[in-house]
Amino acid sequence: MANPLAGLRRMGGLEDWQPYHAVIGREATGGSVPIEAQDITTKIQWQLAPSKSHMIRWLLLAAQGEKEVTLNFSGTPGEDVDSMARCLSQLGVAIEKNESQWVVSGVGVNGFKRPISVLNCGNSGTTLRLLTIAAARLNYPIMLDGDHTLRKRHSETLLHILEYLGAQVSHGTGLESLPYLVHGPMEPGEVTLDVSRSSQPLSSLLLSMPALEGEIRVNLAGQGVSRLHAQLSFELAGKTGSENQMDWRPHIKLKSWVVECPDVVEIPSDRSLQAFAILYQSVQGVEVEVTNLPSDEDSLGAEILATCAGGQMLSDVEEFKIDLRDSNDLLPPLAAILALGNGGTITGASHARHKESNRIEKTAELLAQFGLTVTPTEDGLEIAGEQTPSSPNKIVKTHADHRLWMTAACLASKVGATLSHPNCYAVSDPDFINKLKFTSQ
Repeated sequence: MANPLAGLRRMGGLEDWQPYHAVIGREATGGSVPIEAQDITTKIQWQLAPSKSHMIRWLLLAAQGEKEVTLNFSGTPGEDVDSMARCLSQLGVAIEKNESQWVVSGVGVNGFKRPISVLNCGNSGTTLRLLTIAAARLNYPIMLDGDHTLRKRHSETLLHILEYLGAQVSHGTGLESLPYLVHGPMEPGEVTLDVSRSSQPLSSLLLSMPALEGEIRVNLAGQGVSRLHAQLSFELAGKTGSENQMDWRPHIKLKSWVVECPDVVEIPSDRSLQAFAILYQSVQGVEVEVTNLPSDEDSLGAEILATCAGGQMLSDVEEFKIDLRDSNDLLPPLAAILALGNGGTITGASHARHKESNRIEKTAELLAQFGLTVTPTEDGLEIAGEQTPSSPNKIVKTHADHRLWMTAACLASKVGATLSHPNCYAVSDPDFINKLKFTSQ
């Protein structure tokens, strides 16, 4: 049998690649930015960025069709979306970018070309997971990498999928698991997925099924989290011809389909980013109007903001409990909102420990720097209410986590602070800094 990794020599010596075992050292701050305290007295209009969950999935689906697909949106796509577009371009997919629409020229299910360099997924865990499975469809080695935060977000479940389905993969160990070196093709078969930590491996399998001949039997293990994101993958696939259904039974079968995308797709805005508009309103005491709020059906669980942090301030609720099992991205700003308001308990968010940072522990750490007391629990936070933020006396560590950074920035707009990793907000909302009317010291 021929050595399936023999082609590595054509990729510039990757046959000799070995994982780098980094030593534990001081965390880099990525620079810092000082923010002055200021009083805002006028009404703010706030435009949400496009939903990266929707847009990244549509980019992959459109790439597998055989026609041009126009993606319309409002706001500016975040760097995570750019990462998916860049990687698809390396695979031979033409994407024309305009201010409020992108046009994707599909190459068909077998049209991906061999990239001449590493697929850099940046900060985007979604891009990494979707493209790792997509790369394993191809009969040549492909390397995928990301930034320093993504390198720490190892997905053993994802790599086990590849091994069970016949692909080969190498990866780093220790502090950094990336880059991945993937060599397909994978074949239909049976896999077991632990969905208690992330639903993305399931989405990754589904969205690469068009290129496979045959079925994959999937055994689901654990209590599913981020279920609405998995459901989104099935719904969008259904709009392109898929007959696969998701009802969270223990066993499901995934089947191939011919991708027929709509000519035009409307990308909704990212409802989870409304949490920062609400936090800014709470901090500054001014009206903030979100100009492009999506429907509840397109909000992926963030519609709970309308009742737990929106117009109703819950003054009649003594002990407020919020389950973030399907919307853990809300945890940092929502914790701050509750601390400034009537307090409460956040539960169901144990999987938030595996994001860009351990968001349970790091949210508590960050808020403490602003004089706000919250207590970490196994799956969330306990938050005392009626607290007042104070100015930190040292650089606020945001751990290059965009949602921590945006939470800190909203608080800093009132009391002043210096934040680490000054540009990481662009991962989800490149226009965020302009919304806050910031002036630097």
